[in-house]
Amino acid sequence: MASPTAPSLSSITTEALKRAGYSNPSSAQLTRAQDEYMAEVKNDIFMLGKKLKPLYTASVLVLTEGRSRYSNPTDYASDMVMDVMYGSHVGTLQAGAASSFTLSATESIGATSIIGKDLLITSGTGIGSMSQVVTYSDTTKAGSPSPNFTTAPANGSGYMIVDTYQPLIQKPDWEMGKIDNIVGQGRPLYYFPIGDADYGEFILKPAPYTSDTTVYALRMKYYANLLTLDLAGTLQSTLYHRWRNLYTQGVLAKQLQDDDDNRADRETQKYIGLLQAMILRETYGMDLTNLQMNTSDY
Repeated sequence: MASPTAPSLSSITTEALKRAGYSNPSSAQLTRAQDEYMAEVKNDIFMLGKKLKPLYTASVLVLTEGRSRYSNPTDYASDMVMDVMYGSHVGTLQAGAASSFTLSATESIGATSIIGKDLLITSGTGIGSMSQVVTYSDTTKAGSPSPNFTTAPANGSGYMIVDTYQPLIQKPDWEMGKIDNIVGQGRPLYYFPIGDADYGEFILKPAPYTSDTTVYALRMKYYANLLTLDLAGTLQSTLYHRWRNLYTQGVLAKQLQDDDDNRADRETQKYIGLLQAMILRETYGMDLTNLQMNTSDY
C-alpha cells in the first residue's frame, strides 16, 4: 500500500483557499496565503507556545581557545541549557563519511570502551557533527555511527571521543561581576545569556582551554524558533504533517476575515479551538489526551 502524499505549504494553502470558496486559487492568492496568512498562523502558535515538544532541539559547538563570547544558534527561541563535553581520546581521522569513520592509526581505545559513546568532529570537514558509535574494530580502527553524521567528516578531520558531559551553571548577566575573579582559561563552569541584535549571545567563564590532548565543546538544548524554520527543512515538513488541520483552518479563517465573509467568526472560533488543543497536547506535561475519566466516581 502506497504512503499518503506528504502535505506541503502549497497543498495546505491551496486546500484552505478552496474551503474559502476559491476553487481554482490564483498564483497571487496562493502567494498571499503562504507569505502572509501562514506567517500569521505561525506567529499565533509562537506567541502561545514557545516551548512545544516538536521544537525541542540540540546543537553542538566546538569551543575556541581563549574565546568566551559566542552567538546562540540561529534557530534559537527560548530555554537554553548547556553541557560542556570533553574526553581523553582525541586524534585525526584516517577516513570519514556520513556513515563511517576510521580513527587514527595510533588510537588506543578498544571496542568495549568506545561503543555507545559519542564521536565528535572537532576540526576540519564536518566540524560540529556528532553521533553515537555503534560498531568499531580494534584492528582496523574503523567504525560506524548512528545516526549518520549531519556533515560527513573526511581524512584529516579532528575528532574527540566524548567521555564526560558536565552541566554548565546559568547565571544572569548582572552577576558576572561577582565572579570576575574567574580569569584565564580552563574548563567552562558558567554561562551568562546576553542580548544582541540577532539571536542572542552568551559568555563563558572561564574561557575555554584547548591543547593537543584537550578539546572542549558545548551541547546546547533549546526550543527552536518556529518563525525562522527553514521552509524546506525536515522539521518544517514534519510539522506540516503533525499540524496540518491547524494550519489549514488558520489560513481559512484569515482568508475569510480578509474577505469579510460571514463565515469568518465561526471558522475563527474553530481555529482558536484547534490552536488551544494543540498547545495543550504539544507542551511537556500538558498532554490531556492521555487522561481517562472514571465515570464511577461521578
